[in-house]
Amino acid sequence: MERKLLENLTAPGPRLPALATWLINDVWTAERFAKAGSPSRYLEEGEDLVCQREALLGAAASSIYSELAEPSPETLTIGTFLDRHPDGAAVVFDGLSLREIPRLLELAAVSRRTVKEVSWAKSAMPSETEFYVSDRLGFALPRLGPSQLTGRAELAKHGARFYYYRNPSDRHTIADSAERPLLWTRFPDQRYLDSAAHGSEIYDSLWEMLEVVWKNTVQCLPTSRTVLLTSDHGYVYLGSGLSDPRLKPYERVLDGKRFKIYERPEDMPEMDTGLWIDRDRRLAVLVGRCHNRPQAPSPSQSVFRHGGLSLMEVLTPWVVLGPEDGR
Repeated sequence: MERKLLENLTAPGPRLPALATWLINDVWTAERFAKAGSPSRYLEEGEDLVCQREALLGAAASSIYSELAEPSPETLTIGTFLDRHPDGAAVVFDGLSLREIPRLLELAAVSRRTVKEVSWAKSAMPSETEFYVSDRLGFALPRLGPSQLTGRAELAKHGARFYYYRNPSDRHTIADSAERPLLWTRFPDQRYLDSAAHGSEIYDSLWEMLEVVWKNTVQCLPTSRTVLLTSDHGYVYLGSGLSDPRLKPYERVLDGKRFKIYERPEDMPEMDTGLWIDRDRRLAVLVGRCHNRPQAPSPSQSVFRHGGLSLMEVLTPWVVLGPEDGR
């Protein structure tokens, strides 16, 4: 099995689609969740599988990270989706990952929403929210935080109306008008930034809280809408044994961060096993699963990280729901 996998990974041609399919169909599934018995166990077991696969990629097929860093097709932007669907709406769950797809499908079934598509997209590079807004959202926006998007002319040009949810309990009244709603909730990103996010146990409460957020976002949309569910970036989980110690030297090059933009005339590092370099943007990004912390400006011990170049940070959900059953 591993020999066949190695042959597939080292063969010419794109390999990322097969990896994404493996994550969605074999790792982050409702069946594996049921077998795990709890969200935290599901997280730990799944990340162990991903860690093994990324170790193999780093050793035998590191060019996969160049595929991962390439922009998503124009068809996989929220702007394009809303342009194609006059009845459309989109919900961005900030920091949602492929792990949560089974939960989204479960909530869709309870809400009597048909599932039209289950696929994947990609974050910006680096996998930070502001870069996603400018590079991946599809509205030709500058680099902004989501709280700054309300009332932007670039959204109005596409007939989109923006709603921002700072907290899981926030609610908005969304009228069934010609405007296409674009909802952005800070959940679950805000939970991963919590000081309590130092172990897998937080994932149990996150899994449950997603139902509350769903009711305040997706369930508040007119039932006639075709709804896109996606996120700006995922998270890598770096619990015990899930970080690659071979990458430790590279975090020092990035001042303890997961990426760095080098100002002129500062010298840039060379491309290496643990670094991806974009010289035009003067950008260096940590590749793979490294738990960087001692040199960071804020020495957080959090085991949930993003901003680097790894499968679980960069690959994001792309789930499309049809109108409510019976409409």
